[in-house]
Amino acid sequence: MISKLKILCLCAGFIANAVAANPFNVYPFKVPDKYKAALKDYRTQWQRVTGFEHSGLHWQQFIVVFLNKDIKVYENNYLEYLRYYQDYDEDDEDEDEIAEPNFKSYQPGTIVLKENFSSQSGAPHDALTITMMIKREKGYSKGFGDWEYVQFDKEGTLILAGKGSEPVIKQMCSNCHASIEERDFIFANFYSRKK
Repeated sequence: MISKLKILCLCAGFIANAVAANPFNVYPFKVPDKYKAALKDYRTQWQRVTGFEHSGLHWQQFIVVFLNKDIKVYENNYLEYLRYYQDYDEDDEDEDEIAEPNFKSYQPGTIVLKENFSSQSGAPHDALTITMMIKREKGYSKGFGDWEYVQFDKEGTLILAGKGSEPVIKQMCSNCHASIEERDFIFANFYSRKK
């Protein structure tokens, strides 16, 4: 007969192996109460659209991006970005042959969540913050794509939340995202199709 201690050890070993096999089974961030329901199980139930990517756009940190829906929009905008900007050459006489990118917009309720990690020796290190954009109903933030911007630290302390038109949000987030209005304000510069 197997003792209770042996069963507990076997279970602990199984869990440790599952975590080692998939680091996304671990949640390194606490979520503020206000967003707990919306972000429940995001690491295991949402679509992860990147691996750990080094991002010069985000303070030289490593990022991982998750979406709750509209994965096809993210994929389309990434592929259109590549097609247009990789094929475009200012000195090319045939530049008129390159079709303008066909970027799509996200539907209300879409959440683009980005985990941010420090960089150490060229690899992701400490969990720092979560930044996310939540697509709200038309008219929520006119001129800023109707996105709500949110950032909180790894302990779940809310750093900022609000519309793109608010002064703090403009300074920290939306002024940069305004440069890609045609892509519905979302940088889709990395993409990894999950197999």
